[in-house]
Amino acid sequence: MAATEKISVTIGKTELSHAKRLADRLGVSLSGFLTDALKERIREQARREAAQEVLRTFAPEDHASPEEASALLKQWSAPRVRASKPSRPRKASPKRQRKSR
Repeated sequence: MAATEKISVTIGKTELSHAKRLADRLGVSLSGFLTDALKERIREQARREAAQEVLRTFAPEDHASPEEASALLKQWSAPRVRASKPSRPRKASPKRQRKSR
């Protein structure tokens, strides 16, 4: 079992209300919901730091121009369109022959 620690935090009434509703809708406790949100925030920060580390390996002239950066951000923030899988034709089932009595 993961080690936990009970703490006290201050949170805005509106945010708390939203968090409680979402936790209830997702079927998790408020504590679990907040823990998951915090873990995701930590993972996002780690991704950002890793991306910055990679960017530091590029020469300044290889960085995206402001126009290119804007286009990339627009593309990356657009909702993903998932290609639907083409439906496979159903195999024709062999017709069953009735046994004659």
